[in-house]
Amino acid sequence: MKVSVIVPTFNRANYIAECLDSLLTQSMPAHEIIVVDDGSEDGTSELLEAYGTRIRYVRKENGGKPSAVNLGLSLAEGDLIWIFDDDDVALADAIETRVAVLSLHPEAGFVYSPHFYGSDGPGGRIARGRPHVLPQIAHEQLLSVLMEGCFFHLATALVRASAYRTLGGFDTNLLSSEDYDMQLRLARHFRGVVSTAPCFVFRQHTGLRGAKAIRYAGADRGKVFRRFDQRVGHKLRAELPLGDYLVPRQADGLSAQQQRQALLARAVVMGSKGCIPELLQDAATALSHHVEGHSLSHSEYEQLARAIRTGYAYDALGDQGWGGAGWEAPLLAQPGGRKAILALADGIWRMARGYPGSARERWQKLRSAAMTALVALK
Repeated sequence: MKVSVIVPTFNRANYIAECLDSLLTQSMPAHEIIVVDDGSEDGTSELLEAYGTRIRYVRKENGGKPSAVNLGLSLAEGDLIWIFDDDDVALADAIETRVAVLSLHPEAGFVYSPHFYGSDGPGGRIARGRPHVLPQIAHEQLLSVLMEGCFFHLATALVRASAYRTLGGFDTNLLSSEDYDMQLRLARHFRGVVSTAPCFVFRQHTGLRGAKAIRYAGADRGKVFRRFDQRVGHKLRAELPLGDYLVPRQADGLSAQQQRQALLARAVVMGSKGCIPELLQDAATALSHHVEGHSLSHSEYEQLARAIRTGYAYDALGDQGWGGAGWEAPLLAQPGGRKAILALADGIWRMARGYPGSARERWQKLRSAAMTALVALK
């Protein structure tokens, strides 16, 4: 199997040489390394030209990583595609270890692996840090777990070119979270397998990131991810049938109990993406599917408590109407609605007690928990 490596780059003259050198010294060489320069203005183009025929260099106007990767995909000749970031460094056996796993699983569309975290070391070269540990999950759980949070890096994925062609490339409307969106699409349509061998070092740095239209510093990364992950959440809600939120996934014709379970699962996903109105709507609709014998089971209570603790849920409370007039009305109109609100309050309370943060941040969470609980106890 021939491997094409695609490296999109923009203004990364300080890092890309170390990146490319790690790709050019693989124990199993790539068929080609396509570097798509997304309109760099810092001398990147001159540096890349020095690599000559060892890489395939393509330059385009700045349009963001998704458009750069899509151009690379249109040019790639390999059976397998590895999309790699320009500020990271590959381990020497990265291609070899993942090809070996994928060769054992012809039914799989992609393989992914752990990685190491890294930072700038002496002379700006990367210094390897702690490993990123993947959760132990069954194949049937992959989409469900991934929807709640991005637990593997797309740069660890070796993907069949046919899979990318089927999916139609990256969403160019996402100038951030585009990798995560693609991972979710891959997990929905193709089987993924795991290689236990780490394949690269993920450089953590404070330099500028993103396309020219949204250029941001490393310190602002969380805010940018939150904004674009919310768009990913809206895409999931619009495109995935309700049965895809169940484990294992179910086709149409869900029973009332299955619809209730799927809606609560989707509420957790919506919370993780900071989509608070959608979380509340799904919770209320789930309760409307009444189940004989209980209004809200213990496991359902725990699911709602988790919905407010997952991903960007709590961070989004302040700017999406939480606590505003009438947010609780749809829940209170349903059997078990008061208990559901208490579950949300309990989730915030647990964050205040167990999550890291300053005394002020903990106090704010405790206050939010108390105010939410009071709504249910009126």
